[in-house]
Amino acid sequence: MMDLFKNYWFWSTLSAWVIAQTIKIIIGLIKKKRRSLVTILCGSGGMPSAHTAATISLTTALIITEGLTSPLPIISGLFALVIMTDATAVRFESERHARFLNRMVEEEREPAPEDGKLFKTSLGHTVSQVAVGFAIGVACAILLSLLPFPALVK
Repeated sequence: MMDLFKNYWFWSTLSAWVIAQTIKIIIGLIKKKRRSLVTILCGSGGMPSAHTAATISLTTALIITEGLTSPLPIISGLFALVIMTDATAVRFESERHARFLNRMVEEEREPAPEDGKLFKTSLGHTVSQVAVGFAIGVACAILLSLLPFPALVK
């Protein structure tokens, strides 16, 4: 377990996620005061994309340490691409479907779901939210790689 705390890839990924989530919490509390901290922290969507920040940070850290001849950054990069595509395209379409279904329920053309709640309409990210998450991920991996921590295994 102690090796985990010396792992550059772990700290790079975790720091990107924490920074993105912290920014998301601050923005969420400023813009939408009605939302709780738990909703902002555990919900999906919002500025920036923490999933993108974490996966891109891991990919960048692997590129820094392993180079592009290793399969690890390629695998991580493909995983990050799937995350970013899901966050923007797939979830965006899910949001559109949820809005349509909610409108059908509100107009009483369809019965409400069994639990009586409408479908969640804030699921995905905009391209700019993913882009900011991307920038945070790259910055965290690069900055952490420059810090002189002898105990950090790279």
